[in-house]
Amino acid sequence: MSSSTPSPGPPEGCRTADHTELLQELERVRSRLAMVEAERDEYAQQNSELFVLQQVFSTINSTLEINDILSMVLRGVVEALKFKRVVLFDVIDGGGIIRRLEADLNGTVLHALDPREYRENSTLQDVAYGNLQLAYGTADDADRPLEDTHGFYCVAPLVARDVVRGLLYADDPPGDEITENQLRIILDFASQAAIAVENARLYEETRRLLEETQRMAHTDSLTGIPNRRALHEMLERELHTSERYDTPFAFVILDLDDLKKINDTGGHSLGDLALKRFAQVLRKNARKGDIIARYAGDEFVVVMAQSDKEQAERGVDRILAALRRNGLSSSIGVAMFPNDGTDGQTLFFCADEALYQAKSAGKNQCRFYDRAKSKHPPAASDAV
Repeated sequence: MSSSTPSPGPPEGCRTADHTELLQELERVRSRLAMVEAERDEYAQQNSELFVLQQVFSTINSTLEINDILSMVLRGVVEALKFKRVVLFDVIDGGGIIRRLEADLNGTVLHALDPREYRENSTLQDVAYGNLQLAYGTADDADRPLEDTHGFYCVAPLVARDVVRGLLYADDPPGDEITENQLRIILDFASQAAIAVENARLYEETRRLLEETQRMAHTDSLTGIPNRRALHEMLERELHTSERYDTPFAFVILDLDDLKKINDTGGHSLGDLALKRFAQVLRKNARKGDIIARYAGDEFVVVMAQSDKEQAERGVDRILAALRRNGLSSSIGVAMFPNDGTDGQTLFFCADEALYQAKSAGKNQCRFYDRAKSKHPPAASDAV
């Protein structure tokens, strides 16, 4: 009969070493897991920030209103980065800075109460003048941008066509400091805002130039009052309105008497001066809502809106008296809507024939169209 002896286990020291290694490995795994979780949280935060950034960029490129663009940018910085305050500064020609808009943690955007509320000789000026492409620091810095800077701050420029157009300021971040990722996103916001603002500025400038071109196309260059083209458009609207509401109006043609004599004796500069003065008198004595225009050469037109014959007579007498006080003489012909005509061609013909009668009677007076005295019927070819 045989017997067996149990095998001895590992020495006590070996078991202790193995246990220690296991604990160390477990600690390394836990540490690695913590790092992975931290990276996951950081990536999640970055994805959230980038999502907001993408939404803001998409939105600001859908409008050309500068204030709307800037408000979206400020709200986007607050939403994406959780800064408690974001301020937008304008940089005007010559390097001047104006505090324009600001947003709080709730995303409420308001116009700045004091456009000069910032510190002189701070990092704000360094960024505005192009000496720094980005500035950041703390409330303890001697060159901080604002007296009431909270915690950490950063300033990014809005650059378009190599010119600093504005400054994006943010302070009091959610963490203990401003991270590199937050700075990068601030710069992205500033860059996209600069492009959108520049596009909006160019749009506004283009629209202004277009409006100015249209205004010039409808304005007589010498006298500054509407020209023949503008008269045609305004008369069409007046005809439509008067027909719709069944209201009369007076179509008045005024001729500056003896313009040729003025030019011959005093030169064309004196003639131009007389025409300018004539237009000024018409503008000063026309009622609000009346149409005045230079038709051609020495002929002007006044459309007296919502006027019957009696009111037109008083209006013409007022103009004649004012012209005489200014040393000017005018022959005037008047046609009434709808009695004398219901379209621009007919009204012009009738008023022109009345003007001819005023000139034939000795000038410097007015005649209303009288069908009974008319030698020629209205001609459709005589267009305004």
